[in-house]
Amino acid sequence: MRLRTAYFKVGDMAQAVVFWSTLLEQQPTRRSEHWSEFALGDVRIGFLLNDFGEQIVGQGCVPVFELDATEIGALIERAKRLGATVVVDGLADPQMNGIVLAAPGGQEFELHRRDP
Repeated sequence: MRLRTAYFKVGDMAQAVVFWSTLLEQQPTRRSEHWSEFALGDVRIGFLLNDFGEQIVGQGCVPVFELDATEIGALIERAKRLGATVVVDGLADPQMNGIVLAAPGGQEFELHRRDP
């Protein structure tokens, strides 16, 4: 078994695509009015437009991106410039070794510093 796709339900597809395209520095591999996705190696991160009346409460998905220590700082700064906010900063905590951010649409994601 492997993880194939992790997806978020979003209220604004255009906002999600702009944020994630810029953060990941790539365009979606699939894009429509109701579904967009990005390929990250063997895993896809997707976005489903919540246009069917469901109230989004909390979050059902927090993807964790693992990065080298030399890469993580630049990605954090780019995310902040794009409007992301820090939810939990655990970079100094050896147990967490990462930071949780929230995209402008509220989707949380974690950037984890890869151990050398």
